[in-house]
Amino acid sequence: MKNKIFLAAILLTPILVVLFSSMYFTFGMSPDGTKNNGVFFNNYFEFNQFKNAEENRDLVEFEDGKWVLSVYVTNMDKSIESIYLMRQLNVALNRDINKLKRIVFYSDNALDIKMIDLQDQYPRIEIIKDKNGTLLDVLQANSNISFIKENPIFVIDPYGRAVMYFDPETDPKLMLKDLKVLI
Repeated sequence: MKNKIFLAAILLTPILVVLFSSMYFTFGMSPDGTKNNGVFFNNYFEFNQFKNAEENRDLVEFEDGKWVLSVYVTNMDKSIESIYLMRQLNVALNRDINKLKRIVFYSDNALDIKMIDLQDQYPRIEIIKDKNGTLLDVLQANSNISFIKENPIFVIDPYGRAVMYFDPETDPKLMLKDLKVLI
């Protein structure tokens, strides 16, 4: 008799777990949100819609399968902290350092000389000029903060989809935590 009760308990346990968890979720006791420290963009958009100055190829190539940390520079003084933080996050990823690349976008012609200096200071960073500023317009339209004033770090997945951005006040340790989960 003991074996039959034990066997029934073993057989009913997975069924009860699935039943109670389904009821728990159905009656509104599901998780409230994500645990991301970044902010998702309002609408989904892909980077293959943005072309280079000659309009003959994509602004960014995603053939290497790397995640992208980016900053759109509108004000060099404000964005220098974000650019430095991108490098620090890349270094802190340690063994995953090669799964990530850093890109700086800009469109203002007045920043051309500063970008050359930036390339000298950060040689492993890729600098891309968004000739007509369409990328900035799309970033601004799909975020809750001003990309023009704040110059936040944003993340692009290996397939060219903009994923999220980090509010400038976000703790770098929390950013690193998100990046480790993503990568």
